[in-house]
Amino acid sequence: MRGVRGIGAALLGAFAIAAPLPSFAQERGLPDRIAAPTRAAIDRLIDSVRASGIPSAPLVDKAAEGVLKGADDERILRAVRTLARELSEARTALDGTSDISILGAGASALHAGVSTAELHRIAHPSGKASEPRALASALVTLVDLVSKQVPVGVAASSIRLMLERGASERQFTALRGEVERDILAGRSPEASLAGRMRTSIPPP
Repeated sequence: MRGVRGIGAALLGAFAIAAPLPSFAQERGLPDRIAAPTRAAIDRLIDSVRASGIPSAPLVDKAAEGVLKGADDERILRAVRTLARELSEARTALDGTSDISILGAGASALHAGVSTAELHRIAHPSGKASEPRALASALVTLVDLVSKQVPVGVAASSIRLMLERGASERQFTALRGEVERDILAGRSPEASLAGRMRTSIPPP
């Protein structure tokens, strides 16, 4: 999701009378295949999230992804609306962050079934805010584990425990690779995570 380039006041002044400003979606090159009504609806969503301080680049990326996958306009718009809602909910759960990597990973965690309350707890292990890079990697790992069929509650509690123990970005990355190798070797995802937590988690 992750910085969004704003339009400066001078630029606004220069073009306010001469011509209407292009939408953010047009600036980013929203795919031409999207029909005008859907494009206008996505533009309104983009304007809304930008006004609330949420990076809006992920919405354009989601629309482009839908086009690449051959989705029709209705499905693309539905996906973009869902993402806009999840980004908003993630931002609230993550204390208003605008960090696009954390916010995007948080939205993905919500989409995977993690609750907003659990997302907030993960971001504040032992009552303190997590280091940003470790938190982003933790959330990516959480989504990856759920995608591998680890139950949401098990995955979330494991990730939260690792953050409480001060796990680093590198340790989360390593965990993803270890679980992947275990699964390829025939071990169940949940059993792999349990085993790796016993051998790899930092001590208290």
